[in-house]
Amino acid sequence: MVDLRDYKAADGLEMLKRLGQDVITAESEQACRDCQGKDRAYSTFYDGELIVCSGVIHKTSYVGIAWMMPDTDPEKLRLIDPQVCRKTMLEIRERFGYRRLEATVRADFAVGHSYMKYLGFKVEGLMIACEPDGTNSFMYARTEWSS
Repeated sequence: MVDLRDYKAADGLEMLKRLGQDVITAESEQACRDCQGKDRAYSTFYDGELIVCSGVIHKTSYVGIAWMMPDTDPEKLRLIDPQVCRKTMLEIRERFGYRRLEATVRADFAVGHSYMKYLGFKVEGLMIACEPDGTNSFMYARTEWSS
């Protein structure tokens, strides 16, 4: 059973710990704290186990940055009905009046690319060596909201 809860910084820190010590920095810890209590982030549990944290960071009054920290096992994302993600993202967009949502996805994260396409995002470009480990990412954006 899927349970969507308000995001807590402790949830984000738990996800970072699962990724490994090299991603836990003062900056990443602060980012986890900054997302708490803004009504734009959620933690998703499946049968009581935290499997993903996600939300939208406020960039400007009309642009939000969608983000996701999934479990290290990408197959766990398949436990979540993507319609829940889509509905939640659209509610956040509507509530805060964003005209544009953007997100980056690691080039090697196939499940993430599938989710972005399902959510209606389009690739805008390749970002060379932009991840902490030097991996490339793709920039996605969504600006059309009819569905």
